[in-house]
Amino acid sequence: MLAESPSMLAYSLAVVRCLRPDMPLFARAVVEAIMLTEGPIGSADEVAERLGLTSRFKLARILRHEGLPPLHRLAEWAMLESWVTTAERDGVSLCHIAIRSKRHPSACYRLVKGLTGLGWEEVRVLGTAWVQSEFSNRLRRCGRLAD
Repeated sequence: MLAESPSMLAYSLAVVRCLRPDMPLFARAVVEAIMLTEGPIGSADEVAERLGLTSRFKLARILRHEGLPPLHRLAEWAMLESWVTTAERDGVSLCHIAIRSKRHPSACYRLVKGLTGLGWEEVRVLGTAWVQSEFSNRLRRCGRLAD
């Protein structure tokens, strides 16, 4: 039986908080929700509406202004970390993780390749620490672009 994943990606959340200590409420709420759910929290339109913003473009501007990646990219990194953690902990394949989460396995493999430039097996061998480090590096680069 597959063990349940942790309720939050605490390390990555701590990294975001450390790199962006003065994040305003909306950006912080989005990041925390993504890390708590370990992935997508809805479409940009839905999230913007829930936050009382006038449009998804306003949400995108807020995230960009704070040196954060777009909503979908944050969710993809959170999913990837969750998948690698689950694979390490439970010894299961990405195909198994995908099916269990009602995703198409090929879409998951493509997401890994598109996000990292590496195949799943390479990312799996590199492990959770590498995913966390790579996310941190990308977040740092994203912040430099916002300055």
